[in-house]
Amino acid sequence: MKHHTISADDLNLANILRERIDECAKYKRNVKISKELSEGCLDNNRILSKEELKQIDDALFSRALGLFLDAKESLIIPDDGLHQFASEILSDFEDFDIELAYQDFYAYQYVDKLDDVVRRALKVREIFTQNRPPAKVITICREAYTCFLQGFHTASVTLIRAIIESVLKDKLNEDIGGLGKLNHEAYEKKGLYSKQVYHKINKIRREGNIYIHGARLGKTPSEAVNFELLNISQEILKEILL
Repeated sequence: MKHHTISADDLNLANILRERIDECAKYKRNVKISKELSEGCLDNNRILSKEELKQIDDALFSRALGLFLDAKESLIIPDDGLHQFASEILSDFEDFDIELAYQDFYAYQYVDKLDDVVRRALKVREIFTQNRPPAKVITICREAYTCFLQGFHTASVTLIRAIIESVLKDKLNEDIGGLGKLNHEAYEKKGLYSKQVYHKINKIRREGNIYIHGARLGKTPSEAVNFELLNISQEILKEILL
C-alpha cells in the first residue's frame, strides 16, 4: 500500500485558497491564449467555436481588469489608448460580474500576501504593560501594526511616529508642537522617563522625518527599519504607560 507523503506545500493555506480561487473565479489572472487561437482570430476564413470565443472573452476581460485595477491603485488612471480600451471592454459587462471579478482580483492579492503576513506577525514581540494606550490611540496602533503586516512600511512608520506623539500629548495634557518639542518637555522639564527612552523617541522622530519628507524622492523604509521602529515603539509605550 502506497503512502502519500504530505508536504508543507500541501498544508499551505495560501496554496489551497489560490487553487480554489482559480477554480471559481470570474477574473482569472495569467490567462493565455494559444498561438493557434491567436492566429485563428486573424483568419477571416476561420469560424471560431463558442468555447474558443469564450477563451478570448475571458482573456480580454481578465487583462483589461488587471490593467485597470493596477492603474487604479496609483489613484489616477492614465488617459491613454490602452487604458481607455480596457475601460471600454469592462463597460460591456454587468455590474454584478464586475463586482465578482473585483472580489477575485483582490482575493488573489490577499492570498499572495498571506505567507508574508504570517511571517511578519511571528516576528513581532509580545510586550505586556500595566496600562493600555489611550483609547483614541488604539485605532492607529492597530493600523500601524496592520500596515507592517501588509508590507506598507512607509504608512506604518508614519503611524508609529503619530502614536508616540499622541501618547506624549496625552501624558503631558498639552499640545506644544511636534514630537521633538514634546520629547524635550517630557524628559528635560517633567522627567517622565529615562534618557534611554528620550533617545528612542528621538530615533522615531528622525526616521519618521526621513521617510515622510523623503517620499517625493522615492525614499521608503525597509521591512527591517519598520520592524525595528515597531519594536522601539512598544518599548517606549511600556515605559510611558507604567
